[in-house]
Amino acid sequence: MGYDERSDGSSSSDAQEGFQRNLATKMGSQQVTMPKHIPFPEHATTSEWLSELIMCAFTMGAAIVQFINIYRTNWWLPQFQTRHMVNIELIDPYLRYLILILNTRRFLYCMLLAKWKSSERRLVRLGIKYGFGGIVQVALCYCALKLYQQHTYMLLFYLSYPVVVYFIIFGFQLEPFLRTRFELPGVYINDMPVHSCTNSATQIRDEIETLRHDFNKRFKQLIFTCMLNAYLVLIPCLLALSVQYNVMRAAQHCIIVCLGAFSLSAVFLYPAKYSDTLHRATLHLGSWQRMDRDPQAAPSQLIVAANAQTWSKYTVYGHAQVVKHNGALYRSHGLVTVATPGNASHVRFYKLFHNPTVIYSTLATLQAAVLLVEIASLSAASIEWHFVLSISFVAFTSMVAFFKLVRDYLITKHLYKAECASIYN
Repeated sequence: MGYDERSDGSSSSDAQEGFQRNLATKMGSQQVTMPKHIPFPEHATTSEWLSELIMCAFTMGAAIVQFINIYRTNWWLPQFQTRHMVNIELIDPYLRYLILILNTRRFLYCMLLAKWKSSERRLVRLGIKYGFGGIVQVALCYCALKLYQQHTYMLLFYLSYPVVVYFIIFGFQLEPFLRTRFELPGVYINDMPVHSCTNSATQIRDEIETLRHDFNKRFKQLIFTCMLNAYLVLIPCLLALSVQYNVMRAAQHCIIVCLGAFSLSAVFLYPAKYSDTLHRATLHLGSWQRMDRDPQAAPSQLIVAANAQTWSKYTVYGHAQVVKHNGALYRSHGLVTVATPGNASHVRFYKLFHNPTVIYSTLATLQAAVLLVEIASLSAASIEWHFVLSISFVAFTSMVAFFKLVRDYLITKHLYKAECASIYN
């Protein structure tokens, strides 16, 4: 019988690593009490198709109001022949088609997918994805070509701007163009990630990575949606070369539409139940505080900590335990800690979702400030009727986001206050 040294060494290493993993897990489970979560209260949530419908109506209404700002008429005066509020004949029809396609693409795609939710029809869903996506792209290219033939070369820059931004953010992926919320590999229920309580340190860190990528993916959608909504109310201004209009008021409309889209996208992409999932994972993650950089750490504590054990990726550490990692000393912070010491992404994740109430309170305060500015601008003496319509429309729709932000703030505030009392008492 031959002797295979490589095979023996590999099996010996795997056996040693498995022994260390089992020993660390056993020691961690004996010394550490895992956190218990308070059930999240049931409340009304916005489904994907309804959120897409609201966003579609908001963007379409904002574009219509911008057309009124630019191509308005004095239709109420008797000497005017027209009885229309807007000079429709001055608006390029292909520009209207372009805005209509970009506004309705996600809502129509969401309604198509609603009939094929079963995973058994995966081929049908893929066919709808690439077929519908191809039709939308061909229609947009056709409208862009017609617009280019009737305008200057600068229009190429105007039309290529959102395309370049999309490729920078998402690359050559088609799904983010057709859906606001799409699932990554992991456990999802109704487009929402699910937290799984486990005693395995490696599984907790893997879950954190999945949730972190999901959060970043949603944030990219948030930025792109705000940019695209502002673009759809800006492009009519760029093409209105032969029309005189109030440039400052039109720019103001673009800004408040961008802020309104940001608020609506935030409440749809980051509801309170979603942040609670990330908060539960944060309780299992914990964090580390570097002791040799802590100005409040006494020299005697550093001497004692010098005899600390080396950090193990398989161990679940309790509160205030000291470990050594990469030549530095760290003290655990939290009921349990499995984060990698010195890992910047783990530190940011813990700070952001350890108390999600701060997120909603900040967003609600900013939204309230925007609403107050919009309402105060209505009191200007020189404001015209179409700008009153513009500001009123955005302010009214922004109140929906403000209500949801305040509701999520109150829910998370009382929930995590009771959770903190149950954990540390």
